[in-house]
Amino acid sequence: MRRLRLNKRGTGFTLVEMVLAISITGIIGAVVVTFMVNSAEGYATSRSRNQLASAGRVAIDRIASEIHNALPGSIRTTVATAGGDQCIEFIPVEAATSYINPPFTSTATSFNIVDINYNGAVIHPAAPPTLYAVIYPNNISDLYAGDNGASTNWPDFPTRGPIEAISSIADDGATAGQSTVTLTSAHRFRRRSPFQRFFVVSDPVSYCIVSDKLYRYTNYGFYQNQVTQEEEATVCEVATNDRCLPNYAASPDKMLIVDSIDNTGLTAFSIGSQSLARNSLLAIQLNLTDGDDTVQLTHEVLSRSVP
Repeated sequence: MRRLRLNKRGTGFTLVEMVLAISITGIIGAVVVTFMVNSAEGYATSRSRNQLASAGRVAIDRIASEIHNALPGSIRTTVATAGGDQCIEFIPVEAATSYINPPFTSTATSFNIVDINYNGAVIHPAAPPTLYAVIYPNNISDLYAGDNGASTNWPDFPTRGPIEAISSIADDGATAGQSTVTLTSAHRFRRRSPFQRFFVVSDPVSYCIVSDKLYRYTNYGFYQNQVTQEEEATVCEVATNDRCLPNYAASPDKMLIVDSIDNTGLTAFSIGSQSLARNSLLAIQLNLTDGDDTVQLTHEVLSRSVP
């Protein structure tokens, strides 16, 4: 029998084939790794931007909601710094109705209004000292004249003006559908409202961008000139009616809304002209950053200016 001889040259791979196989495998591996890395980085970037956008949107929605409920003509802003620090301030409306016989020609401590629904009740028998009566708020400087150059009996509004602190709101008793508003001091409202509108408001609220954070400030009072300075021990204390904003020592009157803000060169709050003939728009612009990821949000809010 003839012996079968194996062709040794037909077994294994040549050096050229091995080099080609390794090269092709390396190229495929590099492509796969690059794809996976890019996908991971894309997911991380997308997640980071979504988180920034979500945080910014929550902050803007909160501001927008409160601006919708702001007293007509009460919105004011400071000038934005080069770093983007800026404050916006407004007076929140708690309730509104029509007035009956408020004092316009001489001072008085009480008058009647149409019943209002406040906190689920038709009347509010004992209004806290943080509620104020407002009629025809057509001058922003008059609305914030609470310091009136003095700290005693603060806020100390002028005797004649659009705003005064409320002592109580109670059922009139004699006339159905009416309530009696009692003021803390004898007062004379400056002008009549074209639609007899009566507002019950609370203390002003400020939103301020400080460095990379947005804060909300409350319960600090009325100041003729808008303030941005936070209270400091032995320098400025809200508790003693000094003209400043509360800090964390007065929590929860200072609340962190969102961080990671970089508004350098930007104006966060821009309010259009407020007139008695038409409403205005508030433009909000926030630039949020996290490492190399940046999200810039812009929003316009309708501000009711007709009192």
